[in-house]
Amino acid sequence: MADNQVVKVLSVDITSGATLSAALDLVQGWSEAAVAIGTFASATDVYFHAATTSDGTYRRVAHPIVNTGTAELNDWKIESGIAARVVPLPIGYQFVKFELSTGQTDTTTTLDVICKS
Repeated sequence: MADNQVVKVLSVDITSGATLSAALDLVQGWSEAAVAIGTFASATDVYFHAATTSDGTYRRVAHPIVNTGTAELNDWKIESGIAARVVPLPIGYQFVKFELSTGQTDTTTTLDVICKS
């Protein structure tokens, strides 16, 4: 990484039993962002939501590749088998949330988003 690149780590928690994180303001202007995925207590997919304002309506972000079997867009998600990885996020969204397909019991899930310019 070049010396002139700014790196910032933003964290968001998903409380025990919940499936949706609080809003995270990524602040506009990052050229790259990735989420650090740890190990989950139970298998879960991670979906990426975005809104135009912090208190706006959050919607799942679609992946740009069409599912050839259904001719529909796929939701952008990290499959449940992915663990202990850093996964690139779609760029261009300021206000985001993360959704777990399964709530984690008796544990708070922390997701770290790594941003760099």
